[in-house]
Amino acid sequence: MQYRFYFGTNIKCFVSKLKRRRIMKKLVYYSMAIVLLFSVIVVSHSFASDDWEYKGVNVSEYNPEVKHYAWETARPPYGPWDMIMLNRFIKEPHNKNNIPYRLPRDRRKVLFFLPGTWDRGSTTIQDPSISLPWFFAENDYDVYTISFRTEYIPNFAPDQFAKFGLANELKATGGWTYGVFREDIKACVEKAKKISRVRKLFMAGKSRGGTQMWIYVAKYADDLKALVSLDGGGPYINVNPSAQMTKAAFDASVAALGTSSGLPYLSEVDNYDLHQFSGAVPFATTGVGAPLPDINTLKPPIPSFAPADKNRMTYVSDLTAYKAYFLWGAGLVCNYYTPYPGGNGETYIDQKVLIQVEALLTRYWPNIQTLEGNFMANYLVNPYLDYSNPNINLPVIFFASELSCAKGSCLSLPSTYQARTQSNDITIIYLPGYGHLDVYSGSHSLQDVKEPTLEWMNDRL
Repeated sequence: MQYRFYFGTNIKCFVSKLKRRRIMKKLVYYSMAIVLLFSVIVVSHSFASDDWEYKGVNVSEYNPEVKHYAWETARPPYGPWDMIMLNRFIKEPHNKNNIPYRLPRDRRKVLFFLPGTWDRGSTTIQDPSISLPWFFAENDYDVYTISFRTEYIPNFAPDQFAKFGLANELKATGGWTYGVFREDIKACVEKAKKISRVRKLFMAGKSRGGTQMWIYVAKYADDLKALVSLDGGGPYINVNPSAQMTKAAFDASVAALGTSSGLPYLSEVDNYDLHQFSGAVPFATTGVGAPLPDINTLKPPIPSFAPADKNRMTYVSDLTAYKAYFLWGAGLVCNYYTPYPGGNGETYIDQKVLIQVEALLTRYWPNIQTLEGNFMANYLVNPYLDYSNPNINLPVIFFASELSCAKGSCLSLPSTYQARTQSNDITIIYLPGYGHLDVYSGSHSLQDVKEPTLEWMNDRL
C-alpha cells in the first residue's frame, strides 16, 4: 500500500507539472501573440499616420511569392497632377496575406530604382528576364521605384488640354524641374527606408533616371551605398568652359519657355499614337489612319542584313519596330534588325518585347528638365543649378550602349573629361551593338546587364 501510495503521489506530481508546463507554454504563446499583434498595430498606425495612401498589391504571374505593393501621395503645389507613387517589388515566401510592411529578409539588399524619360515606375511587364524591378525582386532584393508626376498627366492630344479647361494645369508643369523631382525622389526614399528599416540603399538609374540619380546623390549621398547607371549619366562628364552658358542665358530661356507654339511645357514621346495602337492591336494590317507603307518605299530601307522574318512590312508592329530602329539613328534606340553575335538568329531585341515596352510609355515629359540639362552640359559643377557634387565617394557601375558609348568611346576618355565621384571603385561596361532599349529589355540583357548588375551589388553588400 505504501508503495502504491508513493507511486500514485508521483503520478499526481508528474501530471501537475505537465499541466503547469502546458499552462506556461500557453501563456508564453499568448504573450508573444499579444506582443506581435501590438507591434503590428503600432507599425500599421505608424505607417497610416503619414501622408501616404496604400493602394494595394499585385502578385506576379511568374512567381506568386513576388509581390508589387504601391503607395500614393500628393506633392506641392498640390495640383491635380502633383502626385507620385512609391512601388515596392519584393519576394515574400512567408507572407500569404500580402502584408505590405513586412521587413525584407536581408536588409542589406534594398534597391531604389529611377525610371527614365516617359518611363513608368509602375511597370506591368512582370517577366523577370525583361523587367528590371521584377528581376531584382526575384533575386531577393527589396526593390522600390518612383512613379513620377508624369504618370498622372492625362494622355490627351496636345490641343485637347485647353479644350478641356486644363491650360493652367499644363502651365504648372513648367515648374517640374530636376530639383522638384529630386525632392519627390527623396520623399519616396524616406518612405522606403522606413518600410525596410535601413539607413542606406543602392540606387539605380535608367536612361534619364541616371541623370536623376546623380542629381539626387549631389544632395543626399548619405542615403546611398552605391550607384548603378544603366545607359544614363556616366561617371565621367566632358568639361568645356568655352561652351558653358551663363545664368542670364538660362533665365532668358526659362522665361521664354511658355511662349513657343504647340505644347511649350511638355515634350511628347515620339510616335505615341503608333505605340499605343500597336500595343493594343499588334497584328493590325493598317497603321494609324493610313495603310502600311510598301517596303520598297521605305526611306531609309530595311537593312540588307536583317533576318528574313524582319525583312517585311506586314503588320503595324513591323512599322513600329522599323520606326524605333531608325528614330535616333540606325540601331541607337534599339538594334532590332541586327542579329545578336553568337546567337541563334535572334536580334538584339524581340519585337513583342519592344511593343510591350513602347506601349507602356507615358505621353509627356516636362521641357524644363531638358532645358536644365542643356545648361548643365560642359560643367562639372554648374554655379547656378544646384545639381552637382564631385566630392561624393560612392562606388558606381555604368552600362553603356552605342548611344552613350559609340564604338567604345567611353572606355578611353579625352583629358577634358572629369569624374563625378572620388571613388576608385568605378566600373564601365560597354555593350557593343546594343541600342538604348536593348540594355533594359534586350534578348540578351539578362546575361549582359541584369545578372552582372546583381553580382556587382552582391559584392558590395
